[in-house]
Amino acid sequence: MKAIALSSCAVACAVLWHGHQPALLQIANATPSPAGYVTSPVEEKAIVQVVSATGTLNAWNNVEVGSQLSGQIVDLLVDFNDTVEKGQILAKLDKSSFQAQVDAARAALDSAKADERISKAHLSRAMIEVKQAELQRVVLHARVDTATIALKTASRTFDRKTFLNGRGAEAEANVIDSGAYRDSARVALNEADAVFATSATAVDSAKAEVERCAAELEGAQATVARLEAQLRSAEADLERTNIRSPIDGVVIGRNVTRGQTLASGLEAKTIFQLAGDLRRMEIYARVDESDISRIRLGEEATFTVDSYPGREFRASVTQIRKAPQLLQNVVTYTVVLTAENDDYALLPGMTVLAKIVTKRTPTSMSVPLAALRFNLQNPTGWRGGETDTSVWVLKSNGEAKRVALVVGDDDGERVVVKSGDIQASDKVIVARGNEARSRR
Repeated sequence: MKAIALSSCAVACAVLWHGHQPALLQIANATPSPAGYVTSPVEEKAIVQVVSATGTLNAWNNVEVGSQLSGQIVDLLVDFNDTVEKGQILAKLDKSSFQAQVDAARAALDSAKADERISKAHLSRAMIEVKQAELQRVVLHARVDTATIALKTASRTFDRKTFLNGRGAEAEANVIDSGAYRDSARVALNEADAVFATSATAVDSAKAEVERCAAELEGAQATVARLEAQLRSAEADLERTNIRSPIDGVVIGRNVTRGQTLASGLEAKTIFQLAGDLRRMEIYARVDESDISRIRLGEEATFTVDSYPGREFRASVTQIRKAPQLLQNVVTYTVVLTAENDDYALLPGMTVLAKIVTKRTPTSMSVPLAALRFNLQNPTGWRGGETDTSVWVLKSNGEAKRVALVVGDDDGERVVVKSGDIQASDKVIVARGNEARSRR
């Protein structure tokens, strides 16, 4: 649909000039006079300048609900116009394959947890073996000390008996026996030292086994964590077979049927369209580039829809989008208007004709723009397409008097009179009576 964005000046020209004839039927309160003229009263009125634009109605919060999974739809639980709540199930996919994936992931996790328990047991046993090796090393160290003491005792005995034998106080046989005891004690000490040295290797081996079991346990724990993640992913996919509503709203679109197979690729297929709250509507109005600079956030607007002729709805500007749109060589910008819809009269997709207020002047005297274009001295009654700053006032005696004016803002139909010899009770001429009849 081509955007309509007419400035107030363009509206005025459309009202006042068509085929070089006055648009008398569009002049408010214009009445024929006994003197043969069509007149319009001078009115105290607030002049409101507007920008007109067309657009479409949309729900305040539109959400497209899709499926992240591929599968067959086995159940549809909602239809068009149904009211839904956040978290409510809208449709269900066939879950048999996803349930099998959950079961497989859970079985793998149980197996990994069993391996983890075995690894913990291995680690505990290895740590016990380290303690045993360390205790055994203490015992062997004590044996070394005992053998050392025995060697010292045997050596002293041998030395004493050797000394006494030299003085004839000890038999030679006793000296030989004590030497044998000393040598035996030295051998025992050497053996204890060797066994003690070997125990150090046993302790190191036991500690290495602890490290190996600890690494094995870490690997088992990592496997458990990975399989737990896989189980959560499988359970999430199983849950996604229940397609739920992300918001409270109304179903305004359904794109699938029961039994249909979804094939999700890089983009999730849209299954439902939900409107968040139909009591609040948005209008995406397209405004011409020549008028966009006149619009400000928060400005008031009114709009009509074809479904309710004669009814005027109110709105306000909530967003001015800076992204241009080119359509048939016309640049427009989207202006978002927000409107209340408490009676649900407005529906998404309706075409809107909006009038956005850009300026509002205080109440003051005004005359029709058609009066500025009327020229009593011209047989046609018009000023050759140019608007003058004077009007013809019809006096009570039937005489027409030309009055110069200083005018201000206009709204496309009427213009503000800033100064001039004119009163609120005066009537200005907008056409000759014969022109009015010919126009009718």
